[in-house]
Amino acid sequence: MKIFNKQQIAKSFNHAALTYDASAVLQREIGKRSIERLDLVKIQPEMILDLGTFTFYFSNQLKKQSLKSQVIDFDIAEKMLQHAKHKSPWWHKPKYICGDAERLPFQAQSFDLIFSNLYMQWCDDLP
Repeated sequence: MKIFNKQQIAKSFNHAALTYDASAVLQREIGKRSIERLDLVKIQPEMILDLGTFTFYFSNQLKKQSLKSQVIDFDIAEKMLQHAKHKSPWWHKPKYICGDAERLPFQAQSFDLIFSNLYMQWCDDLP
C-alpha cells in the first residue's frame, strides 16, 4: 500500500530548496548527533551513500570525516541537488543522483556506509 505521493514530495522539497537550510533546525541537530556517532565506526568506508542529501549539509561533513571516501549524494528532489552543487567545495567532487530511495539504482553491497538523516519516513516500503 502506497501512503506517499512521491511526485508531491519531490515537488514540495523542490519548492523549499532555496530556503530549506534556514528552517531545518531539527534535521541539523539530529544529523549532527548522527555524524558524531560515526566516530565509533571502526571501518574506513570507501563508498558512502548520503541517502536524502537535501542541500548537502551533512554530505560535506561525511566527506571531511572520511577524506579518502567517495560520497554519493542521493535525493528525490532535483532542485535540492542543484542547490547542493552550488554549495559543494571544490575538493569534494560530489556525485549527485536524483531518485526514489525505494528504487535505488545501485547493486547490492555497493556502499560501505549509508547515512540517512530524517529521510526514511518518506518511504512506504524499503527493500
